[in-house]
Amino acid sequence: MNSVIATWVRGSLDGFRLLCTALELDFDPVGDMTVPRVKDELARFKVWAGNIGAARTGRSSLEYRLRDSSNIRKQVLKLLEDLVELLQDAHSILKGDPIQLEDHNQGAEWREIMDGVEMFYNAEADADSLDLEDVNTNRETELSQIFTDIKEVVDCLFRLSVSIRNPAPHDRFRQSTKTDTSHHEPFDILHVREKFPVSDEVVAKRLGRAISLRRQYFKYRELHRQKLGHGLDDDDTSKMDEAGISTIASSVPKHLKEGESANEQTTQTVLDDDQSSEAGLSQTSFASSSTAGKRRVPPLPEQAEKGPFECPFCYMIISATTTRTWKHHVFGDLRPYVCLSPSCPTPGQDFERRHHWIQHVLQHHWRTWSCSFGCIQNFQSDQSIKDHLTTTHSNAIDEARLDTLVQLSERPKPLDAASTCPLCLQSLSSVKEYQRHVGRHQEELALFALPNIEGGEDDGSEESDESKVSEDIEEPEVLKEQEQEMTSEVC
Repeated sequence: MNSVIATWVRGSLDGFRLLCTALELDFDPVGDMTVPRVKDELARFKVWAGNIGAARTGRSSLEYRLRDSSNIRKQVLKLLEDLVELLQDAHSILKGDPIQLEDHNQGAEWREIMDGVEMFYNAEADADSLDLEDVNTNRETELSQIFTDIKEVVDCLFRLSVSIRNPAPHDRFRQSTKTDTSHHEPFDILHVREKFPVSDEVVAKRLGRAISLRRQYFKYRELHRQKLGHGLDDDDTSKMDEAGISTIASSVPKHLKEGESANEQTTQTVLDDDQSSEAGLSQTSFASSSTAGKRRVPPLPEQAEKGPFECPFCYMIISATTTRTWKHHVFGDLRPYVCLSPSCPTPGQDFERRHHWIQHVLQHHWRTWSCSFGCIQNFQSDQSIKDHLTTTHSNAIDEARLDTLVQLSERPKPLDAASTCPLCLQSLSSVKEYQRHVGRHQEELALFALPNIEGGEDDGSEESDESKVSEDIEEPEVLKEQEQEMTSEVC
């Protein structure tokens, strides 16, 4: 399957490399367009292309993903076309060649740039009226402006990819089951037991398996990302010369404007995702079971200062400009909450936010049962009330009506009712304290599944910030709904 997007990506990569070579050979002032800065934008462009499969063909390519999204596809192609032309223009200025203006009809934003370049070359024709300093100043200004626009195009590609690459949360484990991390499970369960030795065995296994599933998800995302980006860092695979990059800039736009697929065979460096394997890829390093202090979310990556960036855990392009939004995203990746009731009918369900988890607890487990025959004792499970009725009041009830009687005996537990932490057995005074206390335990366990990243140690200056972030300040609405339910049932 040929890919127009992949062809443009390859043209952009070659344009970057030619520009870097020209800059290294040039000794005149170039303004903001220096080799380190251009290489930095090249690195960002590779991150974008590798993350989203823009350089590939096949079912995992960006071309395939956008097959039913013609508007977004056109935007991507327009940005790539502009990027190739900007790189070619900068290269032409460095070589002293006149710029071809006939292809620059894509909009006022780039026409302004080209008008300035045209004025410069018209002025150069009358060079005897200008001194060398003026020429170099104009040249430096034009290169600086082009570099600013190159950065803007790369920024736009990152921002656009945020809307392209966001799978639904319930689909996140569908493909990750192909990645085997079962060897972690015994150690993850052991980690839970060591952290909470008094916890129920069923609960400890449930939490340990949840940690292993998170590892499985992160491993799948890493392998998938490496597969999509395979070949982008191999500079030797690109054999395109100056004529080649010029050919792309002049010939491909015709196909793009008409919305057709390129008829030419794409270069061999455009990789087919359907033909690649995951063999030989590096392995993720996961955190060890350390007891030295509580685990924290790693600090906000430095790349966030430049705009949307690639998350080092899930490898999605995200926008997070503050520590709070970053930690919000990390906990969204982890989905740290599971139900800790041993008899929960959905033990494998996880929750992204605390208020989602506590809503499940309130609806299904924060209940109490009172004896219909006037006994003072309250019961904390349907099984315990059944046992009481069948042993104490067996002569007064019909066994066929037992389940109905149990349902009639059920009531929501008061929100200020005391409870016990199922992990450490600490006494808790209300559902709000239960949510905060047990939630923090689960967050710390979930963080154990995060892969190790370079420079990923938090400075510890925000001791309880994870808890503040994960609470979402939405619990009052959940508790208010529960209060209304209790009032209606009493009435």
